[in-house]
Amino acid sequence: MGKHTITQSKAKATVIDMKGHLLGRVVSTVAKMLQNGEKVTLVRCEETNISGSHHRNKLKILDTLRKRTLTNPGRGPFHHRAPSDMVNRCVRQMLSHNHRNHAKRCLDGMARLTCYNGIPKNMERTKRMVMPKALRVLRLAPRRDFCSLGLLSHQIGWKHQATLTKLEGERKERSAKYFASKLAVDKLAKEAKAEASKKHAKEAALLAQFGY
Repeated sequence: MGKHTITQSKAKATVIDMKGHLLGRVVSTVAKMLQNGEKVTLVRCEETNISGSHHRNKLKILDTLRKRTLTNPGRGPFHHRAPSDMVNRCVRQMLSHNHRNHAKRCLDGMARLTCYNGIPKNMERTKRMVMPKALRVLRLAPRRDFCSLGLLSHQIGWKHQATLTKLEGERKERSAKYFASKLAVDKLAKEAKAEASKKHAKEAALLAQFGY
């Protein structure tokens, strides 16, 4: 018998737009995807929603920021201000990393996770997915309070909200121009196809029989 060669399978990559998702629900699903060996990229983390009023969640975060090591604060706990870092931390807490047999699996999973504030330029044309089971409009009851992670981060010390707002505005302008040009090209292609079908009606009928 010949020798078996082991080839590492290519991890499946998924890009998730965090806008309008509830933090706890989306993070738990992402943690499971990482444990299954998938690569996950989270964009627009500042647009993530948290259930509960803004004031209540702010008090909870401020209470967490008080926690420190009295003898040597350099040992932690380390409190992140950026929304992407806060989401990354939430995913890490969902992964089992306390037991020594699970530590490597947690580290490998976190290595496959990437979180961004806004959408970087190299991912503007990348297809972005949503999680229906984690969307606020589908999972949070009407008239229930919720807040934005970006605003919370800004109020506890995140310094780049204005810069990100400016960059996102420029990105949306580029996206609108690209979409307008795409519609124009699609319209020309549709007109050309209709004109060709008129000139070659016999061939068009034959192609229609096979679903073209």
